Amino acid sequence: MRADPMDHEALLNTLLHELKDGVLVCDPDAKITLFNQAAEDLFGQSQSFGKGKSLYSLCFQPPVEHALNLLNYQYESNNQSLPFPYVQFMNASRNQEQFFRCRVSFLPPLTAQKKSFVIIFEDISAWHIPDNPLYMKIEEFRAPMTNLRAAVENLTEYPEMSPVMHSAFENVLVQESINLTEAFNALAGSCRVIMQTQNLLTELNSVVLFGYVARHLQNKKISVVVSPKQSIGTKVDIYGLLLVLDYLASSIKHKQKGIGLSCEIHIDKQFIYFDFVWSGPFIPPAAVKKMLAKKLQHSIGAITVAAILNSMGGDIWSQQQKNAQSTLRLALPITIKAGNKP
Repeated sequence: MRADPMDHEALLNTLLHELKDGVLVCDPDAKITLFNQAAEDLFGQSQSFGKGKSLYSLCFQPPVEHALNLLNYQYESNNQSLPFPYVQFMNASRNQEQFFRCRVSFLPPLTAQKKSFVIIFEDISAWHIPDNPLYMKIEEFRAPMTNLRAAVENLTEYPEMSPVMHSAFENVLVQESINLTEAFNALAGSCRVIMQTQNLLTELNSVVLFGYVARHLQNKKISVVVSPKQSIGTKVDIYGLLLVLDYLASSIKHKQKGIGLSCEIHIDKQFIYFDFVWSGPFIPPAAVKKMLAKKLQHSIGAITVAAILNSMGGDIWSQQQKNAQSTLRLALPITIKAGNKP
């Protein structure tokens, strides 16, 4: 015996009504088809809110589209071991007076070329502060720590002094780097304790993340080399990460006109790396610092590169390689150990 479709709609309306977060059901063209009372409380005063209205008249379109594209990429990749039911991300009202933690998921049938979706809005305006002062205080640790890390890498990979002196300098640099890193991690740990209930990141497997980022950069005419597939978990703000990668690539192209820019994506025991590589002079630390302070126009809340990276525990620094090649590295921490499913 088949249930009456009207009974299903009544049940769905009842379930939605009980949820404290705003829920919108949208068709493939992002037109609102259903919403609950909490969504009406959030958006009801807007003339753009209601059945048949566009979702994008209420919030910013690019973060939603990136989340939907990522969901679609995961489905197309047929990654059965990691079925992500939703993507979590940050968004804001069109006037940027309200900020939301959003979760979006497709509705069946998933085989349809264009899919309907459900999106949940959690109002975080009460505690979210763009360019949070606590994060900015942490940022004071970043420059010396990054400089030491870059120095250690260059000194280790390209020694140009006697073995004795090289060993002495290396030991000093490594020890200072460890000390500074421990101090930074202690402060960052305190920050994470405060902010752990305010997490805006989505958990991703590295295979999915690498493939999605590679396709994005290739669409920007940037050559990409991905390390052998390795299944590692991490937490990312996918929209923020792509904004930062696009900004770094355009900055390098602007500073080094006519270069052939490529990106190498790989993993070590602690970090995931996105390395922009080109032939030419490297970017000095002072210029990297300016990059970190850059406010990205299309970010949610118009925040800086540093703030976006801070939210993921990430960092950037510059290196000089052999054969007059240079690297600008973006590193993200591995947050979920190998073999564990996010």
